[in-house]
Amino acid sequence: MKRFYSFIIISIIGLGVGIAAIFYGDTLKSSNTVTIPSVKPPFKSFIAGTGIIEAESKNIAVGSSISGVIKKVYVQSGDKIKKGMLLFEMDDTLLQSKILVAQTSIKAAEAKLTSAKHHFNLIENFKKVSPQMVTKVKYIQAQDRFHEAKELLAVSKTKLAALQDQLKRYKVYSPIDGVVLRSEISKGYFFDSRSNALVIGSDRVNVRVSINEYDISKFRPGTKAVAYMRGNTKEKTDLTYTYTIPYVVPKTNLTGRSTERTDTRVLQVIYAAKRTKTFPLYVGEQLDVFIQTPEQEK
Repeated sequence: MKRFYSFIIISIIGLGVGIAAIFYGDTLKSSNTVTIPSVKPPFKSFIAGTGIIEAESKNIAVGSSISGVIKKVYVQSGDKIKKGMLLFEMDDTLLQSKILVAQTSIKAAEAKLTSAKHHFNLIENFKKVSPQMVTKVKYIQAQDRFHEAKELLAVSKTKLAALQDQLKRYKVYSPIDGVVLRSEISKGYFFDSRSNALVIGSDRVNVRVSINEYDISKFRPGTKAVAYMRGNTKEKTDLTYTYTIPYVVPKTNLTGRSTERTDTRVLQVIYAAKRTKTFPLYVGEQLDVFIQTPEQEK
């Protein structure tokens, strides 16, 4: 009997220790949680919006008029690029074989033209010496063969020129000075003509600010704006108004707040921003933006 009671007491103690350990562990985990610092608005009266960093030139998905397997890549993410710089080239083996065939066709057409020309000159000379030796039908036939050979040579040269012009498209060059924002291409990668695997942009950046439709009436173009870095509210930067996109669109970057409606529409305003050592501004980064409403402060 004593053993039975001792077993019960030990079980109760063990259960208590287990519960205490779980509670204590949860307490330690919760104490390590860092609260998100709140942003102190820089203006007395303002509009708050979400800003997305984008290149001043827009984010350019490099495309090509043809598709194919990439033979060589000359840049990678983060590389500085210049206008006209070769970015990558695609395998042109099949096209090179077509060019070789076209060059051979030109040689054959040139030989045919030479033969037709000699034959026509011979017929023409015979006709000059003795018109009775050459009938009108033979003369016209020789003349037609000569002109046909000339046209065939011209067509062959045109085909070669078209293939050589197409060959240039297998090399893709940068249309701007800037930086490679993202590169997912590599040797052997099949590049589709509508691919967005290589994205470039200018060094300068803009902030695309989305203003809620309920705040549009408060916004005035040209007013001051300040952007704060998410996760570090001590870091902020002044924005310079550039232009307003006069087309209200559905909101796409949702914040996840319970009061936010998925059918909300926004007015997009573009502000220029400057990179600093403490505020690097990466393309695609989200910022908390406050836009002053001076008319409400009076």
